[in-house]
Amino acid sequence: MYKYIVFDFDGTLVDSRGIFLSLYNALAAKYGYAPMTADNLEYLRGLSIGERCKVLKVPMYRLPFLASAVIKGYKAAIPSLQFNEGMQEMLRSLSAQGMPFAILSSNSKSNIKEFFTLREMAVDAVYTSSKIFGKDKMLQKFLKDKSLDASEILYVGDEARDIIACKKARVKVAWVSWGYDSHAAITGLEPDHIINYPSELLEIIDPVKP
Repeated sequence: MYKYIVFDFDGTLVDSRGIFLSLYNALAAKYGYAPMTADNLEYLRGLSIGERCKVLKVPMYRLPFLASAVIKGYKAAIPSLQFNEGMQEMLRSLSAQGMPFAILSSNSKSNIKEFFTLREMAVDAVYTSSKIFGKDKMLQKFLKDKSLDASEILYVGDEARDIIACKKARVKVAWVSWGYDSHAAITGLEPDHIINYPSELLEIIDPVKP
């Protein structure tokens, strides 16, 4: 029985792909990396982060810099950012059932809070880290802060690294198919749940009544 649902932000809750593509391609043109286009995007969704870097000619050590630059540029696009179809309604259903939810993301806390403020929605907690592969430590901090056991939360994310982090933290994970990574990218990782439609999440949650 879960006491909290913890969500990834980009790709999972919100459709930020267009924002990231625009910001990344501007950086790619500046630094000589290969662009992301309509022709190669689906192929890239099926690759690991390391494999994508090779295809795009981006040195792995440059990822923290690129991530930071993209997040800084992201702020201006927040007013036009939209929930993925069905996700806002799903969050409202969770709240109506007494199930609290939190956000745990590689985006910035200010960006996420501004998005929810603009949509006049409350979120219980927002945890962020600039480290691309640091979500397991954020999960452990969340559990400690909320005095929860790993079995009492479900993490919902869209990337292979989300699944890997949850397994390290011994947290159950639901992977959503509409985000940044495709089925090919999570081959062999075995998330606890695979979700193709937001409504399916409500079917696997047994909310704790107050």
